[in-house]
Amino acid sequence: MQLAANTPYTQLIITVSALSCRLLFDLTALAKENKSGTQFSLPRQFLKWLSGGYMTVVKNGTSAQFGTLGSNITAANEIRQAESRGKHWAIVLAGGRGERMREAINDWLGSYRPKQFCRFFGEHSMLEYTWERARQLVGSANIVTVSVADQAMYFDELNSNTIPGTVLYQPEHNGTAAAVYLALAHILALDPDASVIIMPSDHFIFPEERFVVLAAQALAYAATDPEHLILLGAEARWPNPDFGWIESVVELSGSEPTEVTPLQPVMAFFEKPDNHQARRLFSNNALWSTMIIAAKGELLWQLARALHPKFFHCFLYLHRLTLEVRFSCMQKEAVDKAISDTFKYMPELDFSKDVLQNATQQCRVMPMTDIDWDDWGRPERILQSIERYGLDSWLNEAGRRMC
Repeated sequence: MQLAANTPYTQLIITVSALSCRLLFDLTALAKENKSGTQFSLPRQFLKWLSGGYMTVVKNGTSAQFGTLGSNITAANEIRQAESRGKHWAIVLAGGRGERMREAINDWLGSYRPKQFCRFFGEHSMLEYTWERARQLVGSANIVTVSVADQAMYFDELNSNTIPGTVLYQPEHNGTAAAVYLALAHILALDPDASVIIMPSDHFIFPEERFVVLAAQALAYAATDPEHLILLGAEARWPNPDFGWIESVVELSGSEPTEVTPLQPVMAFFEKPDNHQARRLFSNNALWSTMIIAAKGELLWQLARALHPKFFHCFLYLHRLTLEVRFSCMQKEAVDKAISDTFKYMPELDFSKDVLQNATQQCRVMPMTDIDWDDWGRPERILQSIERYGLDSWLNEAGRRMC
């Protein structure tokens, strides 16, 4: 690698050799498997780069903003992180549309925005509260937030100094599994032994202090148990058919039940059950599924490889780009095309339905004892939570103001 400085920019000159064959092999395989039959292609400039030779790019010396990838981590910080293995990381899912809340938010605000970008109470949006929880668990630099390109405007409204870690933008919505594995491809390239916690950005959690303690325990379990996913399950307050449910197993010792341990084997998942089934689950002390999950990154990676090979291959390609080349050293057009083409031929998968429900034996659930959790998917539940805890909210005021 040859490095030349040109204030205020740094010019990075990269030589590529051994990686070329592997990436071209990946692209060929992906082209053969794409669902439309259309030829998988990348820009000629990028193909020339893959085949060897030099590429010169100009990169801002203080922060990176490239293609559909946005980051406030410098290239130097990425390299420093790569030198530390086995760290804890947070994947924050921030690309939801929140269609069930569209009408209510329009009424409240006079315009619509996804609820993770709304300030329903206090001084912060739901996303910012999620970032604060994540900071306490893993530190700012190890937070990877995944959103969608058409939601970048909401990040632009924020002070860039307050956005932690890395923000990755999917070119389009392609299911929650794509968001998880886009972040994971990035994380495992920097830290192959990473332990991760997946955190949706639009959920209400109270009290946060208690949650952080429990989530830290889940991460600690995950770091020492490479064979199991640790799910945080909320204690159900009523038989809500809107939520996913987790039915767990209380293990027996002889004829007497043992003391319930923090981690319980998972028997089954139920996604949005009917009313009768929801009542049965509630009476059996089943837990609400929060989609908050701690696990070794490699375990999640291998689950995708085993369960959905075509889907996995897409992210293996992006992982290798990050691992051996780094997006930050590629021209914007090449990054745009690489990510866009990868998502174009990618199967759409739901992480809960298509990954978790096919890996029940690898799942353990930790009850979120004494913690109130809600996905705030309906306006009445938002108002109920605000009233229950006496939260400082503009929704208590007669007037309406923009969140």
